[in-house]
Amino acid sequence: MKETLAKRLVADLMNWSMERATTEFAWLDLMVNYKFDNYQQYGPGHRFYVHLLRWLSQYPKADREQMWALLREQLVYVSQDEMHHLVSLTGPVIERQMRAAVARDLKLPVYRVDDDLQARRRLAEMQCRTLYVGVSDGARIDVFRRYNEGTVNNEQVVAMIEISELKQQGLKEKLQERLDALKSDAPPTFEWVCLIDDFTASGTTSIRDEGNGKWGGKVQRFMKEVNRTLSTAPLITPDAHIQVHHYLASRSASAKVADLLGRFQAQSSSLRFVPSFSYVLPEDVVIAATSHPDLATLLVGRYDPGIETSHTGEDIALGYKQCGLPLVLDHNTPNNSVATLWARSDDKSPKHIPQKHMSPLFPRRQRHSDVRP
Repeated sequence: MKETLAKRLVADLMNWSMERATTEFAWLDLMVNYKFDNYQQYGPGHRFYVHLLRWLSQYPKADREQMWALLREQLVYVSQDEMHHLVSLTGPVIERQMRAAVARDLKLPVYRVDDDLQARRRLAEMQCRTLYVGVSDGARIDVFRRYNEGTVNNEQVVAMIEISELKQQGLKEKLQERLDALKSDAPPTFEWVCLIDDFTASGTTSIRDEGNGKWGGKVQRFMKEVNRTLSTAPLITPDAHIQVHHYLASRSASAKVADLLGRFQAQSSSLRFVPSFSYVLPEDVVIAATSHPDLATLLVGRYDPGIETSHTGEDIALGYKQCGLPLVLDHNTPNNSVATLWARSDDKSPKHIPQKHMSPLFPRRQRHSDVRP
Protein backbone atom coordinates (compact mmCIF):
# COMPACT_ATOMS: atom_id res chain seq x y z
CA MET A 1 0.00 0.00 0.00
CA LYS A 2 1.39 3.40 -0.98
CA GLU A 3 2.05 5.76 1.88
CA THR A 4 -0.07 8.58 0.47
CA LEU A 5 -3.10 6.31 0.12
CA ALA A 6 -2.53 4.87 3.58
CA LYS A 7 -2.46 8.32 5.15
CA ARG A 8 -5.68 9.33 3.42
CA LEU A 9 -7.40 6.15 4.62
CA VAL A 10 -6.21 6.69 8.18
CA ALA A 11 -7.38 10.33 8.13
CA ASP A 12 -10.79 9.27 6.78
CA LEU A 13 -11.07 6.50 9.35
CA MET A 14 -10.30 8.95 12.16
CA ASN A 15 -12.42 11.74 10.63
CA TRP A 16 -9.55 14.22 10.98
CA SER A 17 -9.55 17.73 9.59
CA MET A 18 -6.70 18.78 7.32
CA GLU A 19 -5.01 20.66 10.18
CA ARG A 20 -5.31 17.70 12.57
CA ALA A 21 -4.05 15.26 9.94
CA THR A 22 -1.02 17.45 9.20
CA THR A 23 -0.07 17.57 12.88
CA GLU A 24 -0.60 13.86 13.52
CA PHE A 25 1.22 12.66 10.41
CA ALA A 26 4.24 14.83 11.17
CA TRP A 27 4.70 12.73 14.32
CA LEU A 28 3.65 9.45 12.70
CA ASP A 29 6.03 9.83 9.73
CA LEU A 30 8.94 10.21 12.12
CA MET A 31 7.95 7.16 14.17
CA VAL A 32 7.18 4.97 11.15
CA ASN A 33 10.47 5.73 9.43
CA TYR A 34 12.61 5.59 12.57
CA LYS A 35 10.92 2.72 14.42
CA PHE A 36 7.61 1.15 13.48
CA ASP A 37 8.41 -0.03 9.94
CA ASN A 38 11.45 -1.85 11.28
CA TYR A 39 9.43 -4.12 13.57
CA GLN A 40 10.93 -7.54 12.96
CA GLN A 41 7.71 -9.56 13.09
CA TYR A 42 6.14 -7.82 10.08
CA GLY A 43 6.06 -10.20 7.14
CA PRO A 44 7.40 -9.47 3.63
CA GLY A 45 5.52 -6.57 2.09
CA HIS A 46 3.77 -5.78 5.36
CA ARG A 47 4.44 -2.46 6.98
CA PHE A 48 3.04 -0.44 9.81
CA TYR A 49 0.28 1.40 7.92
CA VAL A 50 -1.41 -1.85 6.84
CA HIS A 51 -1.61 -3.00 10.45
CA LEU A 52 -2.63 0.45 11.70
CA LEU A 53 -5.64 0.58 9.38
CA ARG A 54 -6.80 -2.90 10.36
CA TRP A 55 -6.17 -2.21 14.04
CA LEU A 56 -8.09 1.07 14.16
CA SER A 57 -10.99 -0.20 12.05
CA GLN A 58 -11.77 -3.02 14.50
CA TYR A 59 -12.87 -0.43 17.05
CA PRO A 60 -16.12 1.59 16.87
CA LYS A 61 -15.75 5.20 15.78
CA ALA A 62 -16.40 6.43 19.31
CA ASP A 63 -13.40 4.47 20.63
CA ARG A 64 -10.83 5.17 17.93
CA GLU A 65 -9.57 8.41 19.46
CA GLN A 66 -8.84 6.57 22.68
CA MET A 67 -6.90 3.90 20.81
CA TRP A 68 -5.02 6.57 18.87
CA ALA A 69 -4.11 8.17 22.22
CA LEU A 70 -2.75 4.78 23.35
CA LEU A 71 -0.46 4.75 20.32
CA ARG A 72 0.38 8.44 20.38
CA GLU A 73 0.88 9.09 24.08
CA GLN A 74 1.41 5.82 25.94
CA LEU A 75 3.18 3.35 23.64
CA VAL A 76 6.79 2.58 24.63
CA TYR A 77 8.62 1.24 21.58
CA VAL A 78 12.19 0.08 22.20
CA SER A 79 14.15 0.06 18.96
CA GLN A 80 17.15 -2.14 18.25
CA ASP A 81 19.54 0.79 18.75
CA GLU A 82 17.91 1.60 22.08
CA MET A 83 18.13 -2.02 23.23
CA HIS A 84 21.78 -2.11 22.22
CA HIS A 85 22.32 1.01 24.31
CA LEU A 86 20.88 -0.87 27.30
CA VAL A 87 23.28 -3.73 26.50
CA SER A 88 26.17 -1.24 26.50
CA LEU A 89 25.22 -0.09 30.01
CA THR A 90 25.49 -3.62 31.38
CA GLY A 91 29.27 -3.72 31.73
CA PRO A 92 29.43 -0.58 33.93
CA VAL A 93 26.49 -1.84 36.06
CA ILE A 94 28.29 -5.13 36.69
CA GLU A 95 31.57 -3.38 37.47
CA ARG A 96 29.87 -1.11 40.03
CA GLN A 97 28.52 -4.16 41.84
CA MET A 98 31.98 -5.73 41.85
CA ARG A 99 33.58 -2.56 43.20
CA ALA A 100 31.00 -2.46 45.97
CA ALA A 101 31.76 -6.10 46.84
CA VAL A 102 35.51 -5.46 46.95
CA ALA A 103 34.97 -2.38 49.14
CA ARG A 104 32.83 -4.40 51.56
CA ASP A 105 35.37 -7.23 51.76
CA LEU A 106 38.26 -4.85 52.44
CA LYS A 107 36.19 -2.47 54.59
CA LEU A 108 36.86 0.50 52.32
CA PRO A 109 34.58 3.19 50.93
CA VAL A 110 33.83 2.44 47.26
CA TYR A 111 35.62 5.55 46.00
CA ARG A 112 38.89 4.25 47.53
CA VAL A 113 38.99 1.07 45.44
CA ASP A 114 41.08 2.68 42.69
CA ASP A 115 43.49 4.21 45.21
CA ASP A 116 44.20 1.04 47.16
CA LEU A 117 46.71 -1.40 45.63
CA GLN A 118 45.17 -4.44 47.32
CA ALA A 119 41.68 -3.40 46.23
CA ARG A 120 42.76 -2.87 42.62
CA ARG A 121 44.38 -6.30 42.52
CA ARG A 122 41.34 -7.89 44.15
CA LEU A 123 39.02 -6.25 41.58
CA ALA A 124 41.20 -7.44 38.68
CA GLU A 125 41.13 -10.98 40.04
CA MET A 126 37.36 -10.84 40.50
CA GLN A 127 36.85 -9.63 36.93
CA CYS A 128 39.12 -12.43 35.71
CA ARG A 129 37.06 -15.00 37.64
CA THR A 130 33.70 -13.83 36.24
CA LEU A 131 31.45 -15.90 33.98
CA TYR A 132 28.84 -14.26 31.75
CA VAL A 133 25.84 -16.42 30.81
CA GLY A 134 23.17 -15.51 28.28
CA VAL A 135 19.97 -17.13 29.54
CA SER A 136 17.85 -16.52 26.43
CA ASP A 137 18.12 -15.52 22.76
CA GLY A 138 17.15 -12.00 23.82
CA ALA A 139 20.29 -11.67 25.94
CA ARG A 140 22.20 -10.61 22.80
CA ILE A 141 25.32 -12.04 24.31
CA ASP A 142 27.22 -11.42 21.06
CA VAL A 143 26.41 -7.70 21.28
CA PHE A 144 27.37 -7.67 24.96
CA ARG A 145 30.72 -9.25 24.12
CA ARG A 146 31.47 -6.66 21.42
CA TYR A 147 30.62 -3.75 23.74
CA ASN A 148 33.04 -5.16 26.31
CA GLU A 149 35.90 -6.06 24.00
CA GLY A 150 39.18 -5.83 25.85
CA THR A 151 37.44 -6.17 29.22
CA VAL A 152 35.60 -9.47 28.84
CA ASN A 153 37.46 -12.46 27.40
CA ASN A 154 35.58 -14.66 24.90
CA GLU A 155 36.31 -17.64 27.15
CA GLN A 156 34.29 -16.00 29.92
CA VAL A 157 31.07 -15.94 27.89
CA VAL A 158 28.57 -18.73 27.27
CA ALA A 159 25.36 -18.34 25.29
CA MET A 160 23.09 -20.73 27.21
CA ILE A 161 22.32 -21.99 30.69
CA GLU A 162 23.02 -25.62 29.85
CA ILE A 163 26.81 -25.92 30.19
CA SER A 164 28.15 -29.42 29.53
CA GLU A 165 30.86 -30.92 31.72
CA LEU A 166 33.27 -30.72 28.78
CA LYS A 167 32.50 -27.02 28.33
CA GLN A 168 32.88 -26.40 32.06
CA GLN A 169 36.29 -28.02 31.98
CA GLY A 170 37.33 -25.86 29.03
CA LEU A 171 36.16 -22.69 30.79
CA LYS A 172 38.21 -23.54 33.86
CA GLU A 173 41.32 -24.32 31.84
CA LYS A 174 41.15 -20.91 30.17
CA LEU A 175 40.47 -19.33 33.55
CA GLN A 176 43.64 -20.93 34.91
CA GLU A 177 45.62 -19.38 32.05
CA ARG A 178 44.24 -15.93 32.88
CA LEU A 179 45.01 -16.38 36.58
CA ASP A 180 48.58 -17.42 35.74
CA ALA A 181 48.95 -14.26 33.67
CA LEU A 182 47.81 -12.24 36.71
CA LYS A 183 50.23 -14.21 38.92
CA SER A 184 47.27 -15.15 41.08
CA ASP A 185 47.13 -18.33 43.13
CA ALA A 186 43.31 -18.30 43.29
CA PRO A 187 41.66 -21.60 42.30
CA PRO A 188 40.26 -21.83 38.73
CA THR A 189 36.63 -21.53 39.75
CA PHE A 190 34.33 -18.58 39.07
CA GLU A 191 33.52 -16.31 41.99
CA TRP A 192 31.13 -14.05 40.06
CA VAL A 193 28.46 -15.21 37.61
CA CYS A 194 26.30 -12.83 35.56
CA LEU A 195 23.04 -14.34 34.28
CA ILE A 196 21.97 -11.94 31.53
CA ASP A 197 18.49 -11.58 29.99
CA ASP A 198 16.74 -8.89 27.99
CA PHE A 199 13.42 -8.16 29.68
CA THR A 200 11.22 -9.08 32.62
CA ALA A 201 7.72 -7.81 33.27
CA SER A 202 6.43 -10.21 35.91
CA GLY A 203 9.73 -11.53 37.27
CA THR A 204 8.58 -15.15 37.16
CA THR A 205 10.72 -16.17 34.19
CA SER A 206 13.92 -15.53 36.14
CA ILE A 207 12.85 -17.05 39.44
CA ARG A 208 9.59 -18.17 41.00
CA ASP A 209 8.54 -19.83 44.22
CA GLU A 210 6.55 -22.95 43.32
CA GLY A 211 5.79 -23.81 46.94
CA ASN A 212 6.90 -26.59 49.26
CA GLY A 213 10.49 -25.39 49.07
CA LYS A 214 10.61 -25.82 45.29
CA TRP A 215 11.82 -23.13 42.92
CA GLY A 216 11.55 -22.61 39.19
CA GLY A 217 12.93 -20.25 36.59
CA LYS A 218 16.25 -19.62 34.90
CA VAL A 219 18.20 -19.03 38.10
CA GLN A 220 17.16 -22.42 39.42
CA ARG A 221 18.02 -24.05 36.09
CA PHE A 222 21.51 -22.58 36.24
CA MET A 223 22.00 -23.75 39.82
CA LYS A 224 20.99 -27.29 38.81
CA GLU A 225 23.63 -27.20 36.07
CA VAL A 226 26.48 -26.14 38.35
CA ASN A 227 25.35 -28.50 41.14
CA ARG A 228 25.86 -31.49 38.84
CA THR A 229 29.63 -31.07 39.07
CA LEU A 230 29.77 -29.45 42.50
CA SER A 231 31.27 -32.42 44.34
CA THR A 232 33.73 -33.52 41.65
CA ALA A 233 34.81 -30.48 39.61
CA PRO A 234 33.04 -27.31 40.80
CA LEU A 235 32.53 -24.49 38.32
CA ILE A 236 31.84 -21.76 40.90
CA THR A 237 33.12 -20.99 44.38
CA PRO A 238 30.92 -21.86 47.39
CA ASP A 239 30.46 -18.15 48.18
CA ALA A 240 30.05 -16.92 44.61
CA HIS A 241 28.03 -13.85 43.69
CA ILE A 242 25.25 -14.70 41.22
CA GLN A 243 24.23 -11.45 39.52
CA VAL A 244 20.87 -11.64 37.73
CA HIS A 245 20.87 -8.81 35.21
CA HIS A 246 18.08 -7.64 32.88
CA TYR A 247 18.49 -4.96 30.28
CA LEU A 248 14.91 -3.79 30.85
CA ALA A 249 12.32 -4.44 33.55
CA SER A 250 8.98 -3.20 34.80
CA ARG A 251 8.98 -1.54 38.20
CA SER A 252 6.98 -4.36 39.79
CA ALA A 253 9.24 -7.04 38.27
CA SER A 254 12.40 -5.39 39.57
CA ALA A 255 11.00 -5.43 43.11
CA LYS A 256 9.74 -8.99 42.77
CA VAL A 257 13.04 -10.34 41.42
CA ALA A 258 14.93 -8.68 44.28
CA ASP A 259 12.53 -10.14 46.85
CA LEU A 260 12.59 -13.66 45.39
CA LEU A 261 16.37 -13.69 45.06
CA GLY A 262 16.65 -12.70 48.70
CA ARG A 263 14.39 -15.58 49.73
CA PHE A 264 16.21 -18.01 47.42
CA GLN A 265 19.56 -16.93 48.87
CA ALA A 266 18.34 -17.81 52.36
CA GLN A 267 18.05 -21.42 51.17
CA SER A 268 21.26 -21.47 49.13
CA SER A 269 24.09 -21.76 51.65
CA SER A 270 26.70 -19.02 51.26
CA LEU A 271 25.90 -17.97 47.68
CA ARG A 272 25.03 -14.30 47.24
CA PHE A 273 22.43 -13.22 44.69
CA VAL A 274 22.52 -9.72 43.20
CA PRO A 275 19.66 -8.28 41.07
CA SER A 276 20.51 -5.52 38.60
CA PHE A 277 18.94 -3.74 35.64
CA SER A 278 20.11 -1.42 32.88
CA TYR A 279 16.77 0.42 33.02
CA VAL A 280 13.55 0.05 34.99
CA LEU A 281 10.34 1.37 33.43
CA PRO A 282 8.49 3.90 35.60
CA GLU A 283 5.31 2.67 37.25
CA ASP A 284 3.17 5.32 35.56
CA VAL A 285 3.46 3.64 32.14
CA VAL A 286 1.30 0.73 33.35
CA ILE A 287 -2.29 0.60 32.11
CA ALA A 288 -4.54 -0.48 34.98
CA ALA A 289 -8.17 -0.08 36.03
CA THR A 290 -7.08 2.28 38.79
CA SER A 291 -4.83 4.55 36.72
CA HIS A 292 -6.56 4.40 33.30
CA PRO A 293 -10.14 3.29 34.02
CA ASP A 294 -11.67 4.26 30.65
CA LEU A 295 -8.94 2.65 28.57
CA ALA A 296 -8.83 -0.47 30.73
CA THR A 297 -12.60 -0.84 30.42
CA LEU A 298 -12.38 -0.49 26.64
CA LEU A 299 -9.61 -3.08 26.34
CA VAL A 300 -11.45 -5.56 28.53
CA GLY A 301 -14.76 -4.96 26.76
CA ARG A 302 -13.21 -5.50 23.31
CA TYR A 303 -11.36 -8.65 24.40
CA ASP A 304 -11.63 -11.95 22.56
CA PRO A 305 -10.87 -15.05 24.72
CA GLY A 306 -9.96 -16.76 21.44
CA ILE A 307 -6.42 -15.41 21.81
CA GLU A 308 -5.81 -17.46 24.96
CA THR A 309 -3.58 -20.52 25.07
CA SER A 310 -2.59 -22.90 27.84
CA HIS A 311 0.59 -20.88 28.21
CA THR A 312 -0.98 -17.44 28.55
CA GLY A 313 -3.82 -18.36 30.88
CA GLU A 314 -7.16 -16.55 30.87
CA ASP A 315 -8.22 -12.90 30.97
CA ILE A 316 -5.13 -11.36 29.38
CA ALA A 317 -6.72 -8.22 27.97
CA LEU A 318 -4.18 -6.26 30.04
CA GLY A 319 -1.43 -8.76 29.27
CA TYR A 320 -0.02 -11.88 30.86
CA LYS A 321 -0.14 -11.63 34.67
CA GLN A 322 -2.15 -8.39 34.16
CA CYS A 323 1.09 -6.45 33.73
CA GLY A 324 -0.66 -3.79 31.63
CA LEU A 325 2.40 -2.65 29.71
CA PRO A 326 2.04 -0.55 26.51
CA LEU A 327 5.42 -1.93 25.45
CA VAL A 328 6.81 -3.12 22.11
CA LEU A 329 10.33 -4.45 21.67
CA ASP A 330 11.84 -4.18 18.21
CA HIS A 331 12.26 -7.97 17.80
CA ASN A 332 8.90 -8.98 19.35
CA THR A 333 6.11 -7.74 21.59
CA PRO A 334 6.01 -9.22 25.12
CA ASN A 335 2.79 -11.01 26.04
CA ASN A 336 2.86 -8.93 29.24
CA SER A 337 1.84 -5.98 27.06
CA VAL A 338 -1.83 -5.13 26.62
CA ALA A 339 -3.27 -7.72 24.24
CA THR A 340 -4.59 -5.26 21.66
CA LEU A 341 -1.01 -4.50 20.63
CA TRP A 342 0.08 -8.07 19.85
CA ALA A 343 -2.78 -10.61 19.89
CA ARG A 344 -4.47 -12.19 16.88
CA SER A 345 -7.72 -14.11 17.38
CA ASP A 346 -7.80 -17.80 16.56
CA ASP A 347 -10.95 -18.44 14.54
CA LYS A 348 -10.78 -22.15 15.41
CA SER A 349 -10.72 -21.59 19.14
CA PRO A 350 -13.95 -22.65 20.91
CA LYS A 351 -13.67 -19.45 22.93
CA HIS A 352 -13.54 -17.20 19.86
CA ILE A 353 -16.12 -14.38 19.73
CA PRO A 354 -16.39 -13.26 16.07
CA GLN A 355 -17.77 -9.83 17.05
CA LYS A 356 -14.63 -9.20 19.09
CA HIS A 357 -12.09 -10.55 16.61
CA MET A 358 -8.67 -9.03 17.41
CA SER A 359 -6.08 -7.93 14.85
CA PRO A 360 -2.70 -6.82 16.22
CA LEU A 361 -0.83 -3.62 15.61
CA PHE A 362 2.49 -5.35 16.27
CA PRO A 363 2.00 -9.12 15.75
CA ARG A 364 3.76 -11.28 18.30
CA ARG A 365 5.66 -14.43 17.45
CA GLN A 366 4.63 -16.89 20.14
CA ARG A 367 7.35 -18.86 21.87
CA HIS A 368 4.85 -21.61 22.80
CA SER A 369 1.92 -22.85 20.75
CA ASP A 370 -0.91 -25.15 21.75
CA VAL A 371 -1.10 -28.35 19.76
CA ARG A 372 -4.45 -28.47 18.03
CA PRO A 373 -6.12 -31.44 16.33
